Amino acid sequence: MNDVINAFLLGVLQGLTEFLPVSSSGHLVIVRSLMPEFVAPPEIFDVLLHGGTLIALGVYFKRDLAGITSDIVHRQRRGLHLPLMLFVASIPVGVVGFFWADTVTPLFSSPRVASFGLIGTSVLLASAARFGRGERTMGQMQLWQAFAVGCFQAFAVIPGVSRSGATISLALILGFSGTESARFSFLLSIPAILGIVAVRVAGLGGSGMIGIYLVGAIAAAVSGWLSIALLMRVLLKRRLLPFTLYCFALGSFSLVFLV
Repeated sequence: MNDVINAFLLGVLQGLTEFLPVSSSGHLVIVRSLMPEFVAPPEIFDVLLHGGTLIALGVYFKRDLAGITSDIVHRQRRGLHLPLMLFVASIPVGVVGFFWADTVTPLFSSPRVASFGLIGTSVLLASAARFGRGERTMGQMQLWQAFAVGCFQAFAVIPGVSRSGATISLALILGFSGTESARFSFLLSIPAILGIVAVRVAGLGGSGMIGIYLVGAIAAAVSGWLSIALLMRVLLKRRLLPFTLYCFALGSFSLVFLV
């Protein structure tokens, strides 16, 4: 029973922190520092959790994904704008993952890095709340803007820097509306998460605890969908202050007491 509860709680944590602008990687580093006995879950469980968040994205954005697929298949020129922007924005994180994965990995054992990353996320969110006043749509996005947002996503491989927080903040600062910024950020996360799953699934074997792990995956899918819905509503009114304060408080706490 304890294994089921643990799998459920880890799934909920994954679903919430994957999409809310609070950095799932930063939380993992801090938990490991507070609990030296903490054991990272098996690779197959991590893959299933990411699979759960993919399901959440697919369900919430099913109309967008269906429209993108249809436009690509039927070669609708006007409809290819969004897929092109997503492709360009996905390049930076792909380059970082391919060339510098070994450089980034050691950072996940550093509470100092995670602390500064969380504080940096709070600065980004505060800047977006202050300067993000535009109402542009994704149809007005230019290639350089997509690439810039992609660079911020690549920067978020550093623990403590929230991927959604970084990409949404820059999109807001560039003049896009709250909901459009979130929509682009979440759609952009699909190739990134797919890449994580594809890399980690290679060579995985079976597990006698697959049923328990599936509980975590379902929890990640449900909590992920709820966190996406919550953030879309929050960004409709651009209320980023709670996330700003949370990231700053957690980063400061970690910097003072864990470093």
